[in-house]
Amino acid sequence: MQYNLIDLTLFFIIYGFGGSFFETLFGSIINKKLIIRGGFLTNYFCPLYGLCAIVIISIYTFSEISIDSRFNALLIATLGSIIAVTFLEYLVGRILDKVFNHKMWDYSKYPLNLHSYICLDFSMLWGIVSLLLSSFIHPIMEILVFSISNTIKYNVILIVSAILFVNASYNIRKMFPTHIIKL
Repeated sequence: MQYNLIDLTLFFIIYGFGGSFFETLFGSIINKKLIIRGGFLTNYFCPLYGLCAIVIISIYTFSEISIDSRFNALLIATLGSIIAVTFLEYLVGRILDKVFNHKMWDYSKYPLNLHSYICLDFSMLWGIVSLLLSSFIHPIMEILVFSISNTIKYNVILIVSAILFVNASYNIRKMFPTHIIKL
């Protein structure tokens, strides 16, 4: 299915918030206590999750269109998603650490990690997430998003983007106090 920019942006927002919610849920279950991690720029929204979801959806859609065998398409899309998302996770982790001196996650305690930004355990977890997303979650989200008028979608995107922008601006000012920056 082809999506327009409005639909892709709405999916990005939905999965950015949804990923943060499920990360909180997963972390809280694993640690047996409530764990709420704020994002780098915004609270309760992780752009990496939104981006990864769009990449996963694109890979699965392309595989379904171009590969005749359903099993082979699913296998190749899952492996492609693992590789693509792991690469994005490494890239974002490295940039946040090296450019902004901010480490959002640390996999150094896990075996087979690369510079503590990625590890085999979480890469395999991304494979499971990609299967769940493409097979169960996204088809439902697609129906919900397509049932909304473009006017409402556009207004939701504007409002949510404005809120995220204000929140990110506030968090940047906290991280980099204005008395340090002189124009």
